[in-house]
Amino acid sequence: MRIAILESIIMPAGHEVEFDRILVDELQKQGHKTCFYVPEYFPFKVDYGVDIEYLEGGEAVTYAGVGRLKKILLSILREKRRIAWFDAAYAKAKAGKCDAIIIPTATYRYLRTLCNSKLKHSPIPIYFVFHGINPQEKNNFIKQASKCLPYKNINLRIITLRNDFANSGLENLQLIMPPVFKPQNLIVEKDIKIVLPLKIGFFGQFRREKNLVFFLDAFVRAHFNIPVELIIQGATAKPEDAEAFVSYAKEYEKYKNIIFWHKNLIGADWQKALLGVDVIIMPYAAERYRYHWSAMLFNAIGFYKPVLISPEINPEVLFKYKIGATVQMDSEQKFTHQLEEFVNNFTNNIGQYRENLILANKYKR
Repeated sequence: MRIAILESIIMPAGHEVEFDRILVDELQKQGHKTCFYVPEYFPFKVDYGVDIEYLEGGEAVTYAGVGRLKKILLSILREKRRIAWFDAAYAKAKAGKCDAIIIPTATYRYLRTLCNSKLKHSPIPIYFVFHGINPQEKNNFIKQASKCLPYKNINLRIITLRNDFANSGLENLQLIMPPVFKPQNLIVEKDIKIVLPLKIGFFGQFRREKNLVFFLDAFVRAHFNIPVELIIQGATAKPEDAEAFVSYAKEYEKYKNIIFWHKNLIGADWQKALLGVDVIIMPYAAERYRYHWSAMLFNAIGFYKPVLISPEINPEVLFKYKIGATVQMDSEQKFTHQLEEFVNNFTNNIGQYRENLILANKYKR
């Protein structure tokens, strides 16, 4: 089959870039011919090695670095352009240029756009992929998803470890398991071996909600029985987040075992960074992570790295597989103690982590 991936999100880095790669790799592995449908002048971060076709309707719209008022105006422009992109994709589908279209990172707003576009009448299957639905979004999602029911080629897929839609009556909806992110260019070592200092990595797109200061203060106060190094990488999309990250780096520069990387990591650089640490920590403590699968957690699984995570992050995973430990973020003293306990007992638990990471790579609901 000829399958098009309709991508319109400008990404500085992050899991969307790798998620598109997973889609391309898996589709090609299954024997499908894959291409991208993107807005004009779309700035790809990596070369996926497939054909690219540009959609009429204007360039992709980004909110990076804009204020609240401009964001409102840009959201109106983005909606208008998205309708045009969907109409252009419909024209390609009607002309027989592909056999299916995947929209890889959707929200309920995309379904509203769909219903205002020609694409709802697509003669070929269209797959909208959602990376989780928060309780606050659920009613809006069900409302828009219900409007899509008359259009039999519109298919909705939510990546989740939960089942929050058992009684929704949405026949066009299926729940699917999160993918495990694996190194593409480098070989992963399934054996967990450490060469001191033990390296703990904090990776991904940095937002202030990720409780970095809380974690840094606990790390500084902790007493470890082995040398430990902390690597903090942050890709920032908003000016306020960038300013916060730079200020944290300056404030903690006196600690020689804390290293800050204020940069995007993409492709081989991202893979080298993850493979270069012994533990990945995710002390995010945001309730939305119960409902949105954590790409960072599934990176850790695919790279065979034990984790330290907030209990809100996909609790189903650690409940089933002992691949690390949860840390409480409501008390710095408690968090510091849990951090110490994890590090000081790490060597004793290596066998358990290795065994469970192998099992987690075969995760099934």
